Amino acid sequence: MGNKLHKWLIYVMVILLAAGNLSVISADKANASAGGNVPALAITEIVVKSDGDGQPYEYVEIYNTTSKDINLEKYQLQYFTTNMTNPANRWQITNKSIKAKETLVLWLKKYNDPDVPLWDFNSNYSVLLTKEQVYEVKLTSSAQGLHDSSLRKVGIAGADGVPISTALINDGGADGFTNRSVIYQIGNSTEMAKIENNSQATPGEVMKSQYIGPATPSELTAVPQNKAVLLNWEPVEGASAYKVYSNFYSEPVTVIDATSYTVEGLANNQVYEFRITSMDSEGNESPGSPSATVIPQEIVDTEAPAPPAGLTHVGGKDYVTLKWKKSVEQDLAGYRVYINGTVYDTSETNSITVSPLKLDREYTFEVTAYDRAGNESVKSAPHLASPSETVPVPELLITEVVPDTDNYAGYDAFEFIEVFNNSAQPIDLNGYRLKSGNWNVEITNTLVIDSWDSHVFWTRRQEIAPIPTIAFNHYYFSSYKSKYVDEEHYTILGNIGGLVNSGTQAVAILNPQGTEVVKANYSGDLVSLGNSVIFGYPKDGSITMETLAGHHRATPGWIEEDQAPSRPVADGISPQPPANISAEAGNGEVRVTWESTGDDDIYRYHIYKDGILEFSIPPSKQEFTLSLLTGNKDVVLEMSAEDLSGNVSSKSAPITVRPAHQLITQEERTPHSRDPKYQGLWDISEDGPIIPGLVQDLVPQGIAYYKKEDWVLTINYLDDGRPGTLTVTNATTGKLLKSVIMLNTDGTPYTGHAGGLTVSKDHGWIASENYLFQFSLSDLVKAKNNDEIRFINQIPVPVNAAYNVYDEGILWVGEFYEAKSYPTDPSHHLVNRKGITQYAWMIGYNLQSSNDMLSGMQWSGKQDEQAIPDYVLSTTDKVQGAIVQKKGITLSTSYGRANDSVLYRYEHPLKEAPHGSVTIGQKEVPLWYLDGAGAKPRESIEAIPMPEGIVVVGRELYVLFESGANKYRYTTTYPMDRMLKIDLKTLMKDDKDIIKEDRKNSKDE
Repeated sequence: MGNKLHKWLIYVMVILLAAGNLSVISADKANASAGGNVPALAITEIVVKSDGDGQPYEYVEIYNTTSKDINLEKYQLQYFTTNMTNPANRWQITNKSIKAKETLVLWLKKYNDPDVPLWDFNSNYSVLLTKEQVYEVKLTSSAQGLHDSSLRKVGIAGADGVPISTALINDGGADGFTNRSVIYQIGNSTEMAKIENNSQATPGEVMKSQYIGPATPSELTAVPQNKAVLLNWEPVEGASAYKVYSNFYSEPVTVIDATSYTVEGLANNQVYEFRITSMDSEGNESPGSPSATVIPQEIVDTEAPAPPAGLTHVGGKDYVTLKWKKSVEQDLAGYRVYINGTVYDTSETNSITVSPLKLDREYTFEVTAYDRAGNESVKSAPHLASPSETVPVPELLITEVVPDTDNYAGYDAFEFIEVFNNSAQPIDLNGYRLKSGNWNVEITNTLVIDSWDSHVFWTRRQEIAPIPTIAFNHYYFSSYKSKYVDEEHYTILGNIGGLVNSGTQAVAILNPQGTEVVKANYSGDLVSLGNSVIFGYPKDGSITMETLAGHHRATPGWIEEDQAPSRPVADGISPQPPANISAEAGNGEVRVTWESTGDDDIYRYHIYKDGILEFSIPPSKQEFTLSLLTGNKDVVLEMSAEDLSGNVSSKSAPITVRPAHQLITQEERTPHSRDPKYQGLWDISEDGPIIPGLVQDLVPQGIAYYKKEDWVLTINYLDDGRPGTLTVTNATTGKLLKSVIMLNTDGTPYTGHAGGLTVSKDHGWIASENYLFQFSLSDLVKAKNNDEIRFINQIPVPVNAAYNVYDEGILWVGEFYEAKSYPTDPSHHLVNRKGITQYAWMIGYNLQSSNDMLSGMQWSGKQDEQAIPDYVLSTTDKVQGAIVQKKGITLSTSYGRANDSVLYRYEHPLKEAPHGSVTIGQKEVPLWYLDGAGAKPRESIEAIPMPEGIVVVGRELYVLFESGANKYRYTTTYPMDRMLKIDLKTLMKDDKDIIKEDRKNSKDE
């Protein structure tokens, strides 16, 4: 048996299965006899009673008597009890073939012992069978198995259920001798003839006494040559010829009067497998020899690698993890691990986890190295190891998951799993698996996580594939580029189901042997949009992570202090803090540089902003740029160094810097392709100015036109704590003139969610949450680029102010309604004249002609008293912007990244008497419904998703979009970097045509 496994090669089965010229017998043909009445498949050996509790090593050996491989798909192993014509059990075989002139061991995997490994089977019988030589027949109840003493029949049947051959056990007496077999004669009958029981078990080998013919050839060797292989074997007494079987030949080659053969026409660096049979003068053929695998080479390599050294282990409750020094062999293909003298498995990395093992048992481990030419080293020195009651903290930790994020195509777009290497050595995850829910994905390439480092796995459904990789970093870090997860630290797991947001869920990592090495559980009540569930290392001796918190700010790429155990302490000496620290203030950012401490065991450099840890940087870098900073505000910076032992230096001397506000630019990143779906819109529109500030994370909301200066104004918010920004673009040239930062009335930065923007005679008005913010247009005219403007009033209003518009002395303010995310005051939910509930208001204020302000009757000037409007309009929901003119009111409606927008146009309601009234404060305010009851609303052509404000500029309707903002551009279906200019005359002409048609229909009725 030693030669059988002396030169195993990696990838053998993959290449054999892929070889197109393999000849395989179909199911129906296999039922035919091999010659005469000899069955194609013969039962040659059965062990009815094995050693071990529950007898977990019972098997039935079958033999392919033909010269063709047989595909066993849907074949059956049958077991007959009291009825010898109708089997009590039919165990189906799938995904398995049996080679010509070769055996297959059908191992009965007991229901109560499903995890007994193959190496344990081999140890029980002192053999070295491979996975390819064994098929595990999974029994389906604890009562199933082979009887030790009662008469039973075993059969191997085709896919049609008809037995090909059968064999009796316990015929004439009990065959149940522990680890001893019943052997059968291969003859011209489907009913196998029993030779003897209590025989030495030889799984995988047919003995000479079991067949008619010469002995099986021995000592087969395969010597690689350039595009050829030289085969040699020992002569067999009584043999007149030999047959060479190979995955290279469709039919075996007959060799006469020779015990060697050169196979030519092969491809170099490909794996080939050869077996030899012998034949006598009467045509009787022996079983095949053990396989010899070989790789032809232009320059033949026959030198084996050095044996692995430095074996160490860590024991768990039912496993042992082995590690050894990495081989320096240039053409190393992998390592082979032996347990108690039998092969356990191979590994491409210098570690492996062996399981399942028994806690009270000692095992002997040995490791060999083999190269790409098939040369295998001698075994390493034996290493004794046992499982341990005390389970160490796993080397791989699952530290963070984000199961719920913004959507793309209806699916969470930025879910991730963060994995941390909790060891002093790099870990290659090649062959490991990640699983959660209904998916289980293997890492099929080299993926190394450095010691004490993290790696992010971005889980993505197939529908999310169009999203570019930069979108992940933008989602979690906006434009803070120094925090971006680089390509070496994240991997996309594509075309999988992703993470589930609800219920009780689990994420697990399995090693290449299929054993779970770490697991993390979370529940739906810990999950929220864009936030993470974070985990700490197991402290209970298990492999299950401790859940620390949900709804946590996501930090892909780095962990917090309590998520992993302390690293081993080599010394207690703290390193020096970084030297020669320099901080250079810029626009919205500060670039920090420093010099190394000179220590060779630095783990991270820490940067503190205003006394709080901002980020930790690996020792390979001596530069970091703090971004997303508010301008004209001091920032105090400090640094420290931490070594591998966890010692942290003192902080450096504080450095105070003051960055300016970020500079706003006007950049078109994605020219839109004018989707034919919106052709009606393109026919009446053209591209407008590039929307300013998209690259700088601005989210556009409101738009206004200041006719006196020919300025198009936009108001934008940022959701990272930086103040809102107002931009000024020349309407004629489309060029950005300047941008200004908005400040509250007390001089603090305005950080609210800016919504609408409009201008009256002398003032600008920003609709934001429950307020109207008022500023002076003269301040805007005088301001230079990147200046600051302070609001002159912050006026509370009785709506969730989302948009506003000024016309004919009336300042209108409206709210956006969406039931789940943007509810409105229940008192605003009114049933219109058509019996339909409308959920939003648009309120109007008469501005004083003398000063363009609200009067004291409208607002007392107190922050705790709302300004009382003069008009209330009940509107439809999801309104983003409005235009009010003498000819009517236009509402822009939209919601969602993928939903088209629609313009609705109504007759001006103030032309009619009020439809009712509502009480606001102590005042009865007249009410009108925008419901089309008196004049039907006109619904425009569909527009692209995510419009915000709209404004009339001359004869054009300008539409502002937020879809091009960094916050949305990667998840919307149609990112827009430009405003759109719609021909207002054509749009209104469409209105007139609709009105005429309505009047005609009314007369006809």
